Formats: sequence, structure tokens, C-alpha cells
Amino acid sequence: MSIAGVKKGCIALSFVVAGFAQSAFAATTSERIEHDVMYLISQMEQADCTFVRNGKTYTNLEAAEHLLNKWDYAKDDIESTTMFIDEVASKSWFTGKAYKVKCGGDEITSKVWLTEKLADKTPVEQD
Repeated sequence: MSIAGVKKGCIALSFVVAGFAQSAFAATTSERIEHDVMYLISQMEQADCTFVRNGKTYTNLEAAEHLLNKWDYAKDDIESTTMFIDEVASKSWFTGKAYKVKCGGDEITSKVWLTEKLADKTPVEQD
């Protein structure tokens, strides 16, 4: 085999290796996002809070189910956990109204609540 042939073979091999690496990274990234989203939904499910969507109040379990349904619908288009919070879990797709979370006497947007929960996630929970 000529040197030119060897170079072409090496270049082709490097594209194959790069493709595998990119696929592995994508799987790892999508797994991380899925893990984070499931963590956030479980936090909502376990919270002693209510969820306000389009002016109507829902239980923590109803809120978690709603977010899970939206996640199942949108997950193929979600590129980060922040995108999930911003585009899926913080507002109604139909009305554009912000979702709110009521815990005790405090009411904040679900965007703030979920972002805080994600920031509070411990390193063990991040694995």
C-alpha cells in the first residue's frame, strides 16, 4: 500500500472514531438530561407544594404527572436540562402563562423553583 493509501485509511479511521466518540457523547448527554429531568419531576412529586397552571391549582402528584407527560412529548427536542425548565416546565404551551409553585405561603414561578432544585442537587444525586 502506498503512503497516500495509508493516509486515506488513517483519515477514514479518524472519522469513524470521531463518529463513535460523538455518539457516545450524545448518549451520555441525553442520559444526563433525562436523569436531571427525572430528578426534577421527583422533587415536584415529593414536595409539599401545589402547582398553579393557567390559574387552576393542582397537587404535587398532578404537577409531576403533567411535567412527565410534557417531557415524554418533547424529550427528543430537548438539548439541556435548562432548556427543559425554560421551554417545557415553566409555562403553558397553549396560553404562554407561567406555571407557579406554592409552598407554604410563598408562590414563585416553576422556573425559579426548578432552577433552585437543580442547583441544590448534591454531587451524589448528579451521578
